[in-house]
Amino acid sequence: MPYYTDDTFRRALEQPLPPVSGHLPPTSETAPFRWLLREFSEGRRGALLTVTEVNGGAPRPVGSHMAVVSGERFHGYLSGGCVEPAIAHEVEAVIAGGQDRVLRFGRGSPFFDIRFPCGGGIDVLVHTGLTAPLIEDALDRFARRNPFSLAFTPGESRSAIVEPSVPTGWHGDAFHRRYLPVTRLILAGRGPELETTARLGVAAGYEIVVMTPDAETGHRLSDLRIDLRILASPRDIPQWPADAWTATVLLFHEREWEDPILLAVLSGPGFYVGALGSERTHAARRDRLLEAGHDAETVDRISGPIGIIPHAREPQTLALSVLGEIVIRRREFDATAPAP
Repeated sequence: MPYYTDDTFRRALEQPLPPVSGHLPPTSETAPFRWLLREFSEGRRGALLTVTEVNGGAPRPVGSHMAVVSGERFHGYLSGGCVEPAIAHEVEAVIAGGQDRVLRFGRGSPFFDIRFPCGGGIDVLVHTGLTAPLIEDALDRFARRNPFSLAFTPGESRSAIVEPSVPTGWHGDAFHRRYLPVTRLILAGRGPELETTARLGVAAGYEIVVMTPDAETGHRLSDLRIDLRILASPRDIPQWPADAWTATVLLFHEREWEDPILLAVLSGPGFYVGALGSERTHAARRDRLLEAGHDAETVDRISGPIGIIPHAREPQTLALSVLGEIVIRRREFDATAPAP
């Protein structure tokens, strides 16, 4: 399918766009906070539930959140969705009492009617002291992509933001929940590979930035909540909006676009850089960059051929393959990166 650049589309898409940090995906981390803030504004009492320990098989990891308000209404998951109503019922008394408690669900729990199919057990901190100003502060930090931790002190029913962030877990008498920025995925290119990867990235809850010289491609993505930027010329590459939690994927078939963008990407931070192409294409790319004076360590940051599925050619398969690789790299990065 040919691609056409229409000047009307280009002029419309070159208008100023909101900053990247303003695009806050409804991630599993932010959603309970946003929901509780709305419930608090309507005068309801509530609690933030956090998994603090997992024994045996359990559906969610330590640090998972669920929000509950009076009336047994809840938002979020501590399991696969099978026991949340029962948990919300048991938490009702804790909310009414206004004193934090750690409750056991699943194996070893006094609540015999709440069991997980996988047979494990979890400890859940029910925090009743969360305030609207603290939630607003946390949401602002999420939006600005600032790492932080929330320290919950059950004995005092108190919570506070901690910077620099502290790894998730018990530290003395307080449980700290560490929050790192959601993956920002920068896609530069054109065509069906870019479009499909962008849509899948949105579905995954990533913060998406699309840079393309093709206004028609941009127009087809205009229904998505993304930061969309039209590239005017290979000689005018914008400052790369990357931080340590950014993955960049180049989906060009033209060297005249790929090479200057690679220079911008490799000079900045980011836990992943990948570029479309075969083994032969990637080898030639690497040779060009080394001949241009870039050191091998910098050049070797580029993943190629991209993805975890060999020889993925269809846009859908390629998108799944690339996002799978990015998930793996992000986990590796978070496990080895020093605390911000």
